Amino acid sequence: MPTTSQVAGMFVWPVALGLMLWLGSEARSEQASFNFISIDFPGATLTRTTGINSAGQIVGRYLDSSARFHGFLLSEGTYSSMDVPGALFTIAHGINDAGQIVGRYGDTRGTHGFVLREGSFDTINFPGAVYTAVAQINSSGDIAGTYIDGGGAQHGFSLIEDTFKSIDFPGASFSEAIGINSEGVISGVYSFVTRLETANNNHGFVLDHGEFTSFDFPDAATTFGWKIDERGQVVGCWADANGVVRGFLRNRGGSFVTVDFPGTTYSYASAMNEHGAIVGTYIDAGDKTHGYLATRSRREPNSHEEDLRVLTSGKR
Repeated sequence: MPTTSQVAGMFVWPVALGLMLWLGSEARSEQASFNFISIDFPGATLTRTTGINSAGQIVGRYLDSSARFHGFLLSEGTYSSMDVPGALFTIAHGINDAGQIVGRYGDTRGTHGFVLREGSFDTINFPGAVYTAVAQINSSGDIAGTYIDGGGAQHGFSLIEDTFKSIDFPGASFSEAIGINSEGVISGVYSFVTRLETANNNHGFVLDHGEFTSFDFPDAATTFGWKIDERGQVVGCWADANGVVRGFLRNRGGSFVTVDFPGTTYSYASAMNEHGAIVGTYIDAGDKTHGYLATRSRREPNSHEEDLRVLTSGKR
């Protein structure tokens, strides 16, 4: 079973994530009822889901029997594997409404970001970086991600209109940009300490036109802010002092809704589309990792296929 420190590996596996306490007076949490469906790439030993668009297309990664990671797309009930040509591994992180997919891949020279457009892979490397990962792409094709510089420091970045910009929460030891919406608002995680010092003490942030806002799930030992939607809502996860990991949805006003896959002590929310469908990951009692789709409990789902095709897109 992964520890809370391993949550950092969802987007930047070799690097750490960490904390500061900032709870606005409006911060609170509430329970919400969701229908959950497990998502498993056929034959995979591990599946994680990390992106969803308004059409209900879902992306993520899976591990095959030879312990190699591949990206995948789930569209209208059909799974498709994706690999950057010649890559040692490929991991998909996000998808926009145009069907453009972003992620990272590794080769003998290191780890690079990518954008998949109309069947063609474009490599993304932050200038001078030794490691680049792309986490999300918005409807305009702008992206957010993370890079590691030559000195080993970790930073977030944006790439808007072909211009790279480094993103660092003020005073933090590291920052990671994970989400970007069509308004250019960016979400992510930062810490004032390193992973070697503590597995806890991470904080979420929102960067809205140059202004940073920090947030923490109430009473959490650590908070990871991940992707942001068009309404300014952020999904992510938090962990308590006992290492139990739960997902959340943070509303634009600062209140939280918990998103917990039933019967597990490890689950997190990765992304949400405009219809409120959430994708994430959980680990079952047998220590196997699965993706999931969560939709608000407005009715009983009629079938697994209908939920994947209909509920995610908002069409009836």
